Amino acid sequence: HLSDQAALFVAPSRTTPDIIMGGESCRLYVRGIILGYKRARTNQTNHTSLIKLENVNDKSAADFYLGKKLCYVYKAKTKKKGTVFRTSWGKVTRAHGTSGVVRAKFKKNLPPSSMGGKIRCMLYPSNI
Repeated sequence: HLSDQAALFVAPSRTTPDIIMGGESCRLYVRGIILGYKRARTNQTNHTSLIKLENVNDKSAADFYLGKKLCYVYKAKTKKKGTVFRTSWGKVTRAHGTSGVVRAKFKKNLPPSSMGGKIRCMLYPSNI
C-alpha cells in the first residue's frame, strides 16, 4: 500500500527504466527512431544523424528538444561492467526541415546497423 507521499522506485519486472509514482508508471524519455545520416544525393555526412521523435510533427515542436541528450542503447555479445547493454550518447543540434525531424551529433558516430533502430531522447538539460 502506498502512503500519501509518492513512492519512487524502479519497477523490478520491467526492462525499461520506468518510475512508479503513486502507482502509475511514467517514462522519463521520449521515444524516437534513427532515420539515417544527413546526406545529399551523392554525399553522406556520417557525423550528423537524423532522428524522428514520437509526436513531434512540426518545426516549432522540434525546437523544444534542441540541446536535449540522446541515448542509443544496444546489445553486445560480451559483458563489460557486468552488463551486455552499451550506450552511445549524443545531443540534438537543430531541426531538419519542417516535419519534426531533428539533427543530432554523437560522441562517436552511430553505426550503420543502428538505422531504423530505437533511440531515447532524455528530457534534460531543461531550458524551461
